[in-house]
Amino acid sequence: MVPTPAPADIVRMVTAGVSRLVSGDLAPDERERQLDALAGLYGERTDVRHPFAPLGDQPLRTRAELRQHFAGSAGRVAGVRSFAPTEMAVHRTADPEVVVVEFTYTGMADRGEFALPCVFVVRVRDGQIVESRDYADHIGLARAFGRLEPLARALVDDTGRAPAGPTKAQTSRGLAHRMHAAFNALDLPAVDEIFTADFYSHPLQSRGPGMVKERWLAMRTAAPDLRTEVVDLVAEDDRAMIRSRLTDNTGELIEVIRVADGRIAELWGARTGPVGT
Repeated sequence: MVPTPAPADIVRMVTAGVSRLVSGDLAPDERERQLDALAGLYGERTDVRHPFAPLGDQPLRTRAELRQHFAGSAGRVAGVRSFAPTEMAVHRTADPEVVVVEFTYTGMADRGEFALPCVFVVRVRDGQIVESRDYADHIGLARAFGRLEPLARALVDDTGRAPAGPTKAQTSRGLAHRMHAAFNALDLPAVDEIFTADFYSHPLQSRGPGMVKERWLAMRTAAPDLRTEVVDLVAEDDRAMIRSRLTDNTGELIEVIRVADGRIAELWGARTGPVGT
């Protein structure tokens, strides 16, 4: 029997996996395997937060959302020649499931050397992370990766004030990603968290999260390997437009969602294709 990794070892595997995504020149199939391995370190149900995120903390509730997060935020960065966790210190707590881990991401980029301090408070159960509070130097990361100016523009709204929390557009973008992540993982319980109770699908002329579950289940029963890959996503106020590619190479989906009270309330959509290889 393979022993269950200790909480500190799980954190080490996470930071090593992120480092490989950022600095490793991975082939597409290697990158997909690395994303699967990283997501597999988390439970099916999670509560992962980034309290210091400059654009607002967007909780990651499922393994599928974690994979989507890593795919979007930990990709290969141009000009970064090294990126690795160093100086790791593990502090055990009275709760055997919880550890506090201090470390520093250090590396070299076109702008020079950098050191980004991090503190993770992690709960590990049965060898998987089920809860985490990740405190990292997001401003330092943006500076090191040459993303400081876009971040500064995003931080200031039309009135010249920094928003107190996620903007409507950020919420719409996050829900669009959550919807596709949940479909790809066939995470039916997440449907109730993503869609409003009176959600209406204009293409299907049907209402309610129950209809979404039935539709997703029917699609995946007919094509078990079917997934979507988000290609373009534009969000403004309470709406988002998503263009996604079907992995069976039969076409693309164009969807528009409207968000109300933090969930998707309406969806319009059309299918195009086929997509050329």
